[in-house]
Amino acid sequence: MALKLSTIADGTIEVIARIDSSLPADLTDEEYNKYLENLDETILRISGEDKPTRFVMRRVLPYALAQKVANKQLKLIEGNLQPQLGYMTEEVRCALVSIKNPDTVPADEQLKFERASDHGASEDLIARLMSCGVVMNLYHARTNALQNKTKSDPKKS
Repeated sequence: MALKLSTIADGTIEVIARIDSSLPADLTDEEYNKYLENLDETILRISGEDKPTRFVMRRVLPYALAQKVANKQLKLIEGNLQPQLGYMTEEVRCALVSIKNPDTVPADEQLKFERASDHGASEDLIARLMSCGVVMNLYHARTNALQNKTKSDPKKS
């Protein structure tokens, strides 16, 4: 049998942020965290007329971007390697590839995706997303999607 890499890491995922106004006001943190575990939008109870903004993220990072994330995970401090949490923000910056705004949002009010020269999201965009707490939502959704064992390779023999 030949080695087959799982398609779980292929393609992209789409994530709706906790602060999206299309989410019901009574949505609990527990419900939203359950959504982040499997990205099942039925958990969010979104009404038919109000559409959410979707953040599109890569499952697999290109090698150069993956190296940037790896370089942020550990830092040499006084001769000892220390884990750093800043890599989570860098991972989201490198994974984010697009933002899908609903058609109902006027063009001048849409959240625009800005790309950096390394093909990740711009630091300005990430700073704005960090200021409203969206980055950690995106990080947890991507991490859970990569660890989700319920999706299997459809080409499995």
